[in-house]
Amino acid sequence: MAKRITYWELLRDNESFRKLWLGQLVSNLGDWFSTIAIYGIIIQLSGSGQAIAGVIIAKMLPNFFVGPYAGVIVDRFDRKKIMIWSDILRGILALGFIFLSKPEHLWIAYFLMILQTLLASFFEPARNAVIPNITKRSEIVAANALAGSTWSAMLAIGAAIGGAATALFGIQTAFIIDAGTFMLSAYFISTIPSLKAKDDELRKESGAGFSQLVEGIKYIKDDVYKIGLLFVKPGLALSGGILTLFPFFSEKIMLTPLLSTTAGLGLLYASRGVGAFIGPIFVRKYFGESPRIMRRTIGFGYLVISISFILFSQAPNIWIGSLFVMTGTFGGACIWFFSTTLIHIEVEDRYRGRFFALELSIFTLIISISTVIVGWSLDNLALTAREVGFRLALVPIIPALLWFIFLFSYKKRRGDKMSDKNWAAVHGQASITEGSELPPSNIVED
Repeated sequence: MAKRITYWELLRDNESFRKLWLGQLVSNLGDWFSTIAIYGIIIQLSGSGQAIAGVIIAKMLPNFFVGPYAGVIVDRFDRKKIMIWSDILRGILALGFIFLSKPEHLWIAYFLMILQTLLASFFEPARNAVIPNITKRSEIVAANALAGSTWSAMLAIGAAIGGAATALFGIQTAFIIDAGTFMLSAYFISTIPSLKAKDDELRKESGAGFSQLVEGIKYIKDDVYKIGLLFVKPGLALSGGILTLFPFFSEKIMLTPLLSTTAGLGLLYASRGVGAFIGPIFVRKYFGESPRIMRRTIGFGYLVISISFILFSQAPNIWIGSLFVMTGTFGGACIWFFSTTLIHIEVEDRYRGRFFALELSIFTLIISISTVIVGWSLDNLALTAREVGFRLALVPIIPALLWFIFLFSYKKRRGDKMSDKNWAAVHGQASITEGSELPPSNIVED
C-alpha cells in the first residue's frame, strides 16, 4: 500500500497548493475576524432574532440564485482569475462595513454581505474544483483535510481574536483587517500557474449558459450515487439555524461577568473552529481514508451533531456550552471533509465546478430556510432559545437515517462490484493490495 502523505510533505513539495493554502489561511482569518464584529453590532442595535437571521441569510441565500450559473463560469474560464477578482472585489466591499454605526445603517450590512456572497459564489466552487488540478492523486485526501482544518483553525483563531479585538478597538479595525486579508489572498493566488479546467471542449461550446447548466444537472441525475453525494452537505444545513441562537446564548442566556457579549460569541465560534479542526485530522489518522470509512463517518457525523446540540441547548453556562459546540462541529466537519473528498474522487473535472456550485446553492437555500424558521420562532412563538435549540437539535437525525438507508439500498440494488481503479488511482496503486480496504468507485461496501 502506498505511504500516506503528511501535511508537511504536501506543503513542502507542492508549491501551487501551498500558495492556494496561504491565500485561504489569511482570507479565512479575516472572514471570521469580521463576522464576530457584524453579529455583535447587530445584536446590540436591534436585539431581534429576525435581524440576526437576516444577516445569515444575506451571507447565504444569494448562492442559491447565482451558484448554478457560477459553476458554468468556473468550468469554462480560468479558475485562477476568477478567484483573484473575487478576492479583490470582496476586499473593497469589506471597507464598506466601516460605516455600519447606527440602526438606520443596517441596510448597508445586508447590501454589502449580499454582494460579497455573490462573489463568494464564484470563488468557493473555483477553489474546490481546482484542488485536484494542482495536486497529485495521492495528495487529494491530505489536501482536503488540510484545507478543512485550516478553515477550522482560522475560525477558532479569528473568532477568538475578533471577539476580543472588537470589544477593545471597535468594529472598524475588524473590517480593515478583513479587507487586507482578501488582498493578500489575491496576491498568493496570483502566483499560481493558470488554473483552467482540463477539458477545453466546454470553453469551445457556444451558449455557455443554460444549456451547460442543464448538461451538468443531467450528468448528476444519471448517477444515483452522485445524487446522494450532492445532498450530503445540504443535510448538514438542515440544522444550520443553530448559528442564529449563538448571539442570544452569549448575551442573554450564558452571559458571564468574565466575558462581554462579543467575547462570549467569539468563544462559541472559536469552539466551532476547534471541533472542525480536530474532526477530519482525527478520523483520517485513526480510521483511515478509504471511501468506505468516509461514507460511514458521514452518517455517524449527523448523529454526533444531534446529540451535541441537544446538550448545548441545555448547558448551564457558556463554557460547557462551548464544549458541546466543539463536539457538534467535530461531526459536521467530518461530513463536510469526507463528502468533498468523495466528490473529488468521483466527479469529472469538466463537471466539478458545476457540481460544487449546485451543491452550494442547495446548501445555502436550506440553511437560509432553517435560519428564517429559527429567527421567526424566537420572535413569534412562546418558546425560549433553549427550547428552540432543543427542537432544532433533533433535526440531524433525519439526514442520518436517510443516509444509512441510501447506503444500504444502493449497495443492495447495485449488487455487482465495480472496478477499483478510482481508488487505486487516488493512492497511486495498480490495484488494492491484500489486507487493505476495498472501496471501489460507485459502489457502497460494508
